[in-house]
Amino acid sequence: MSLRFAVLTLLDIEPGSGYDLKRRFERSVIHFWSASHQQMYRELHKLHGEGLLDCAEQPQEGRPDKKIYSLTDAGRDTLRTLATAPASTQKIRDPFLLQLFAGHHLPPAQLRAELERHLAEHRALLETYEAQNARFYKRPPEQRQRLWLAHQPLVLGIATEKTWINWAEQLLARLESEEAG
Repeated sequence: MSLRFAVLTLLDIEPGSGYDLKRRFERSVIHFWSASHQQMYRELHKLHGEGLLDCAEQPQEGRPDKKIYSLTDAGRDTLRTLATAPASTQKIRDPFLLQLFAGHHLPPAQLRAELERHLAEHRALLETYEAQNARFYKRPPEQRQRLWLAHQPLVLGIATEKTWINWAEQLLARLESEEAG
């Protein structure tokens, strides 16, 4: 899978400018696919150059014209091809889990502090996901129906964060119990 796939998918949902695409990416895809703003803009230009995107210029007062990108028929065909290719299974690569694996070398207070820091980050991420989920359900029913599959990574993200938080809270309780005893 590639950034190309993510960009085509986001523009399939709704045409937009590079800035619109960046904002949509940050509210959705970034939680399971990473790319810098520069990479996204390079990909937009590349896709346009390959004839997979149309670009209409929209005049703006006092600013350069805004470029609105949309899929061409060739872009839709490429998206279909990418969507039907088998996706590889992602392996977990988490530095904190590796640190925890060697946790017996860390002072208990340092390990607990690191766990608490990660727990706070996961709680904040869950809060973000739940806010995005609430926005999804405020959409008109026909949009929710059209986008229900695109919504599923968010549903998984919520479940994953809840599981991680539950696991971390249990681990933290055990660490505190070990320290007290």
